Amino acid sequence: MPDQPQPLTPDQVNAIVRDMDDPRYPTRITVFCDHCGTEHTGEYMVREGMASRERLAVARKYLVDSEGWEHTDDGDDFCPTHASRSTQ
Repeated sequence: MPDQPQPLTPDQVNAIVRDMDDPRYPTRITVFCDHCGTEHTGEYMVREGMASRERLAVARKYLVDSEGWEHTDDGDDFCPTHASRSTQ
């Protein structure tokens, strides 16, 4: 099963957890909008040994690529409502 860049369905998580040879494991990650506090929580596949920052990057990449969020170079996250305001 290839790496998943989006939140997993419960069926996907169950299949991966049952596969003892798969080096990935699901983790729940929440990203908060730094403007309004809106949060997005999803389960993402990470690998053992990934630092917290690397795991957060998995969720951020999905949110930016698929959900209209914005992540700035200085570490701020903005929900779709506030994404365009982050550069003002």
